[in-house]
Amino acid sequence: MAAPSAFVLHCDTCGDVPHRVLRGKVGGRDEIVFEGVVKCSKCGTVRSVVTREPRPIQVPLIVSFLETSERTSLEFSPDEPVELGQEIELADTRLEVTAIEVKGRRMEAALAKEVSTLWAKRTDRVRVKFSVNKRNRTVPHEVLAAPDEEFEVGEIVDLGRDRAIVHHIRTQYRTIRQGRVRADEIVRMYGRVVRERTSR
Repeated sequence: MAAPSAFVLHCDTCGDVPHRVLRGKVGGRDEIVFEGVVKCSKCGTVRSVVTREPRPIQVPLIVSFLETSERTSLEFSPDEPVELGQEIELADTRLEVTAIEVKGRRMEAALAKEVSTLWAKRTDRVRVKFSVNKRNRTVPHEVLAAPDEEFEVGEIVDLGRDRAIVHHIRTQYRTIRQGRVRADEIVRMYGRVVRERTSR
């Protein structure tokens, strides 16, 4: 394993600050051992160090999104705490921990090395419900959006085969008839299908 370019280490003068690795090597079987020479990025002190940290472990993870669940795993330090509601990242996906299982029991928090399985849901995409009036009937649609994406009354939304104009937006507390609303605040949008003129 190649030595990293920097570590956050304790400097007697500056406290816990990044140190640049001048030279060194990484080894060890049960733990990661770095042995080398580092330079404090704040005061410039150069010294030899030996650091030890436990090797990361893979924790089984079940990720839910809409009606699907996917089994995968995520790397943690063994003594890293995990708790309900905690935000974690898997590749480019933001997740929120929804359940923690330790020896067959659900817990509110645990150390990673104690966890049998973690459950999480995606938080980087939300489902926005949209009731669309199409001729003489109302058709339900769903739009996937980033939580902070905004929808505006009067905006035309692409629904695949159809496009619909937003008439009003209902949130948990009120109905919006003008203005913009974040996707994660929307209970339901209402609108009607718009027909596009085609030039002959």
